[in-house]
Amino acid sequence: MPRLKLIMNPASDRGQTARIGEALQALLQERAAIASEKGQRYEMDWVLTDYPRHATELARQAAEEGFDIIVAVGGDGTIHEVINGLMAIDAGKRPALGIIPVGTGNDFVHNLGLSVDKAESARRLFAEKTRTIDVGLISDCKGRQEYWNNSVGIGFTGAVSIATRKLTKVRGFLVYFIAVLETILFKPPSIRARIQIDDQPASDRSISVISLCNGPREGGGFPTGPGAVMDDGYITCMIMRGMSRLRMLYFLPIVMKGKHLAYKQSFEESTIRQIHIEADRTLPIHIDGEIFGPWEADIRQVEANIIPAAIKVLCG
Repeated sequence: MPRLKLIMNPASDRGQTARIGEALQALLQERAAIASEKGQRYEMDWVLTDYPRHATELARQAAEEGFDIIVAVGGDGTIHEVINGLMAIDAGKRPALGIIPVGTGNDFVHNLGLSVDKAESARRLFAEKTRTIDVGLISDCKGRQEYWNNSVGIGFTGAVSIATRKLTKVRGFLVYFIAVLETILFKPPSIRARIQIDDQPASDRSISVISLCNGPREGGGFPTGPGAVMDDGYITCMIMRGMSRLRMLYFLPIVMKGKHLAYKQSFEESTIRQIHIEADRTLPIHIDGEIFGPWEADIRQVEANIIPAAIKVLCG
């Protein structure tokens, strides 16, 4: 009998998840009953998160207790935490990941090509079809390490994610759009950095953004790395060269349409396995939309790499 541990973050989507929790549980019980009629019984256990990083602890504990499937019920942040819990488990014993997307951006689900519809998401959990995807690992100069599954934003996009935390009265794509405008107007437009990619010689350059993409979109719908594939064993690295605030405003609608890579003098894209970055000032950093490098942390060196075929995801 497959055992499912469902980890729900009631704070996801600005607290909307808490309001639909009972309806979600009823929906999943209905799907489990249908599966039982077809001869497959499931054991389901629900648990709520109480504080940041709690989903990581709960996922690791559930995996150690022998649950077969760990379900993240929440947004990209909840998925990120659950995956960090799963990655603490030996690969041979690592449970599969299920997702009920109830978030602001839901970029990870979109990058997998999955529906965000709740009924469809419930059906996926009982379809027993999986897709194996890559997971990234980032470490900083202070010895911290964390796994990431969707994207890392260093520089401008990291600053945008920090700005979204102050926007509590708006939801969805509008949160990210307002944060982008604020960051362009009020934060440093570029950083001097020494960058080494794989075994290539290091180079010094002025950059506005370094985006490390496992999937093509981030930030609630920005197609930052349109060529990224989640199971190819590589990171898609997109670098926006240093530019003025006015030029960043010019490129904003172009990036929103995913057409920025046509401008070779301003953007470059490559597939890599590892990158090391050393900067002349603080690097604001997000990983999967979560803040890894706040301004006050003063992180100036980071390294990231990819772990191929790390997680199995239920995809229906």
